[in-house]
Amino acid sequence: MKLTHVHMKNFEEYKPYIDTLILPVGAIEAHGPHAPLGTDMLIPQLIAEYIEGKLSGRVWTAPVIPYGHCAVLADFPGTIDVPNRILADYVHAVVASFSRYGIKHVVLLNGHGGNITALNETAMRLTELNLHVLVSNYWLDYQAEIREITPGTGHGGEDETSLVMVAAKGAVDLTLAGNHELDAPTRARFPEMGKRLYPNGYSGHAAAASAEKGDRLLQLIGDRILQEITQMWELNS
Repeated sequence: MKLTHVHMKNFEEYKPYIDTLILPVGAIEAHGPHAPLGTDMLIPQLIAEYIEGKLSGRVWTAPVIPYGHCAVLADFPGTIDVPNRILADYVHAVVASFSRYGIKHVVLLNGHGGNITALNETAMRLTELNLHVLVSNYWLDYQAEIREITPGTGHGGEDETSLVMVAAKGAVDLTLAGNHELDAPTRARFPEMGKRLYPNGYSGHAAAASAEKGDRLLQLIGDRILQEITQMWELNS
């Protein structure tokens, strides 16, 4: 059930049947000249709606948390950066409040790489509330299969651009998209690394994106997450 669409009385009626929370977590961050700042919140929101359509009646689908940890691209226009510790505490507080209503399973549907550290910490803390928690970093979890559809993956690349073309029709301008390969990969951190690694605010073959590819990615990712939710239910049955 979409939490935002449920009345207070209906919430009480549905509560005994719903034991799972889907919470999308995103970011507002530069994604090149072609894709919107909200790419990382629009995509997990889209995937959450796909899951909602398959599991309606057993899940609460919560509104997306729009802001995330965006230190790497913080110098680009429009990027909003929230420190890890604040994001971790905020997500923990939201889920802890849901747990009062009989929630036993939680899916933190993460749309942004910079959130991984905070969400992994939050997941471990939430287990102390006797919750089963899945942190879904879908672009990494199903990377090999995603590349079969969109080989030019990246930040604002072919995969993300294709998905956001489905999530927000008309928000992408492919005439401004190109193909930008990252510098040699490194785990080092250094000043202005975002501008060095992402001089145009994105990476990957964004120009190859299409809404048709986005539809295929949505089904692939959505179905894989559905499988993981089923496994989580079975573990706690």
